[in-house]
Amino acid sequence: MSRDVNFFAISYGILRFPDRTGFRTLPLSEQKMELTKTTDTASSASPVRALITMFYEPSRAFAMLEPKRHAWLPLVLLMVAMTALFSWYFSVVDFAWFMDQMLAAMKPAERDMAKSMMSKTMMQTSTLVSGVVSYPVVCAVGGLYFMLVGKFINQHVSFGTGFALSAWASVPALLTLPLGAVAITLASGGQLGFSELNPLSVNQLFFQYDMAHPMAGILDSLNATSLWSVFLTIIGFQVWTKVSQSTALKVVLIPFVTIYAIWFAFAMSKAA
Repeated sequence: MSRDVNFFAISYGILRFPDRTGFRTLPLSEQKMELTKTTDTASSASPVRALITMFYEPSRAFAMLEPKRHAWLPLVLLMVAMTALFSWYFSVVDFAWFMDQMLAAMKPAERDMAKSMMSKTMMQTSTLVSGVVSYPVVCAVGGLYFMLVGKFINQHVSFGTGFALSAWASVPALLTLPLGAVAITLASGGQLGFSELNPLSVNQLFFQYDMAHPMAGILDSLNATSLWSVFLTIIGFQVWTKVSQSTALKVVLIPFVTIYAIWFAFAMSKAA
């Protein structure tokens, strides 16, 4: 009889649960909502889901990461992606042509001396090491900056929080892997400049300066992925510190604009 009653209750959307006073009934629809809520909460904590969400709803992604930052995930992915891309690049590039492009601004005697000191293995190793090490260093600098600036705006921002913010804001750089893969595949005879691995830079889109040009460095660094990272940093800082949008804009853009203004002035002086 009890089994029939339970079946009847379930069929009509009612479940019975024991509590301190006996049994209480709960509609099945509410049970489903509770289960869905629990599932969403658990999946929201997934760093992989946050990574995917970062590309189309960054404010929600940063909110998902608020309980636990998981800075290791973007950092590891970025280092692996850059290692794969640089290794592939140096395996196919015409190294003699690459050296001529890189050392074009030097005098002939200096160029010959530099060529004698640089081998393909050395260049590949140094590029890989600098590419892998650069991300943790940049994140550490970001962690220190956000920790210090937090004291001036009366916000507690730990070094770890600033480090994680810098790491997650760098996620758009992962797109350099497919972009670089397309560039390498389409290159003829291995004659592909290092800066051409990101075809969405200001230099590649509008100027096409070679590697030896004084303006190439700054214009190559201004690209769709780097500007996207600045945008993500603003959103992440606002979500994690609960400051106003104007404060987040000032905190992120002031050092960005200052660094590029100094860099631009230096590059212009070299180009003059």
